[in-house]
Amino acid sequence: PTSDAPRAMSLSVRRMSGECIGEFAVPEDMDVAALKRAVYAAGGSPPSEHKLVAGHRVLQDSELVAVAARATGCGMLFHVALKGCPSCEGPCSCSLCGCRPEYGLIDYYGVCRACGKCGGHASRCKFCAQAFPSLCALDTHVRFVHCTEYATGMWSTARLDDHKRKQQECRGAPLSVLPVEGTWLEACR
Repeated sequence: PTSDAPRAMSLSVRRMSGECIGEFAVPEDMDVAALKRAVYAAGGSPPSEHKLVAGHRVLQDSELVAVAARATGCGMLFHVALKGCPSCEGPCSCSLCGCRPEYGLIDYYGVCRACGKCGGHASRCKFCAQAFPSLCALDTHVRFVHCTEYATGMWSTARLDDHKRKQQECRGAPLSVLPVEGTWLEACR
């Protein structure tokens, strides 16, 4: 019996360590964004916090997976985890300097790598309506205001734990950065 349904390509997705996340049946019309969601469901990082690599090339979300995989001649993709922004779910931008959005643009303390200022990015709390100028402020807010969510693992504690560890190891390291004057006045309104 013949079928008009397109055949699916079988692809292995592995972490950089070589650990296999899963084998995926990839139809011809599946884009990278859809495969990233499937990888997440199989135990990978959230789609906004990883990239897929075919050969030596980082795949864009709109690319067709089968086309990219055939171009490398390999039936395997690599999953590269990124420390993504929980608010943007993708590359961040700075409203102060208007620079091009990119991953890692805004550091943990809310400082833009392009302009060196704090206050041009909003880190939003997923448990309430508040927003903060840095992930440090957001993590601290969640720890002390949303204690149950923090304690039950509904919020990643790794960033704040890493911040506290750095403070203990490097006396004099920055505790926080003040936002640019005129930004973050919500508490005054």
